[in-house]
Amino acid sequence: MSLTAGAVALAVLAAGAAQQPPPPAPAAAPVVRFSVKGDWGWGGPEQAAVTRRMCGEYRRAPFRFVLTTGDNFYRPDGVATTTNFTRPERCLAALGVRYHAAWGNHDVAGSGTAEALRSPRRWYAVTAGPVRLLVLDGNDPADPAQLAFIRRQLTAAREPVRIVALHQPLHTAGIHPPSEAALRLWEPLFRRGRVTLVLQGHNHAYERFRIGAITYITTGGGGAPIYPCVRFAVGLERCLPAYHFLLVTATSTRVVVRAVSPRGATLDRVVIAARPPAPAPASRSA
Repeated sequence: MSLTAGAVALAVLAAGAAQQPPPPAPAAAPVVRFSVKGDWGWGGPEQAAVTRRMCGEYRRAPFRFVLTTGDNFYRPDGVATTTNFTRPERCLAALGVRYHAAWGNHDVAGSGTAEALRSPRRWYAVTAGPVRLLVLDGNDPADPAQLAFIRRQLTAAREPVRIVALHQPLHTAGIHPPSEAALRLWEPLFRRGRVTLVLQGHNHAYERFRIGAITYITTGGGGAPIYPCVRFAVGLERCLPAYHFLLVTATSTRVVVRAVSPRGATLDRVVIAARPPAPAPASRSA
């Protein structure tokens, strides 16, 4: 082949290569982002301030849903009104954000959680990307059907992040004592089921605990009057009597939780490693 012919052939090959589409980019790892608040439907200016900041965060970086840790409606208990819901939560409604709500002790007096928040079931599971979320009814930890549900869900879960939401706390430094029944009946299931994070309410403050491999966070500063930290509690890493909400970002390897004040300040931030399901034991050959 002559030099000229060789040059032409190389040029043709180069042109063909240039026309080839680039290889596809690797698929992005699944990420889910959601917000959390508890003890919130009080109808005062503090609730409205928390919600306005949530809406501001959504506009900056949208989240998939709002999770609540219960006591969603006060004055009157369990009833969604213009004062405790429609008016202070209107920006979330305008943005089309949906709720996944736990039932608190104040909520059982009415139908607001079932109707306004569209969460009629007392316990249920939600799957979102790398997360399996169990929303439980802390008003009756000993209910046999609920216990069977927890066992079944945590046994079946293949998601690397398992999060539990409930109202009455298992660990707390607040005015209300821990739920002894939930500690006795639920915590062993959480340990065996490799739960990553437990979100709880009832005490109107922010708390963070590390109990073994599980992180417990109390988020009860959504709008009702704030409670102080009053008791010694094993595993307590942070206790802040402050209005706030949470932003949770979960991937297949970690969960990042940020507690945010109504002014947008970061009150606390924690990174928690995911706890994938334990591998099945290898079968023995005969």
